[in-house]
Amino acid sequence: MESQAEQREIIVKVRRYNQEKGEYWQEYKLLVDRFTQMTEVLRRIKSEQDPTLAYRASCHMAVCGSCAMKINGEPRLACKTLALDLVKKYDSNQITVEPMDYFKVQKDLIVDMDDFYTRMFKVKPRLYPSKEVTEGNGEHRLRPEDQRELWKFAQCIWCGLCVSSCPAVRIDQDFLGPAAHAKGYRFLADPRDTIYDERLKILADSAWRCTYCYQCFNVCPRDVEPVTTIKKTRSHTRFLKEKTEVVKTGEKHVKAIFDSIRETGKLEEAKVYITTYGLAEAIRDMLYTMRNGKMNLALIREKKVTQIDQIQKLMGEDE
Repeated sequence: MESQAEQREIIVKVRRYNQEKGEYWQEYKLLVDRFTQMTEVLRRIKSEQDPTLAYRASCHMAVCGSCAMKINGEPRLACKTLALDLVKKYDSNQITVEPMDYFKVQKDLIVDMDDFYTRMFKVKPRLYPSKEVTEGNGEHRLRPEDQRELWKFAQCIWCGLCVSSCPAVRIDQDFLGPAAHAKGYRFLADPRDTIYDERLKILADSAWRCTYCYQCFNVCPRDVEPVTTIKKTRSHTRFLKEKTEVVKTGEKHVKAIFDSIRETGKLEEAKVYITTYGLAEAIRDMLYTMRNGKMNLALIREKKVTQIDQIQKLMGEDE
């Protein structure tokens, strides 16, 4: 049986950065046991070997979110990661530690979170109660079913891991990002909130810019599932008073998918694309696919599935 006190030497490779030297890698060796968190690894390196190492960390309780970084290439909370778990998972005593992607590095593992906070505050991340409540003349009660809907999405700790792994944030500045949507929907769906229309206007256009890559789903340390809040926000689009072109295109895309499955039982991607974006846009992209030798994929003709009537019944069609 493995002793609780048994120790093993690990090699920690840290991707460092400062303005004078730029980016470089530095290795450290130390002994760890099966209880040693990566925050403790970094603390010991800083206190025992190299006081110039810079990183953020707080209470070691996997809640504060300040120790978000890349460990062995994976976006993680250092406080929630045991060193020997990584050794066993990767069958190597070498562990790499890097700052989060997307954010500008300030020093070593510390990144500039200003852009993240700007996106978060755009969604007005707090409850706006009624005047009666703020004046002390009433109170808001939350039903158990509403609490069950909101609780999961209220667990976001603003660590930024989902944003660091999100490709849509990198290419579209109008996309608020998964964390902002998780926080925004938590209040959009709260029946006690009084700025529903304003909040929906903030969130709706951005929700249709998500690419559904599910990276935020994969890396969230609190299992918040930000992509789920984006899907749920899209379902509120029908209540939007003024719809942007992005929202209108998104709604057309959903209807085209629905019609394709209803008519054939399958997703006819070429037809869906033309219906969503129009013939002119489709021709432009068709030329692109021809140049890249992928035109044959766009010309595949789908056959209807058997018993299509059963699919139509499931979709509410009694034809």
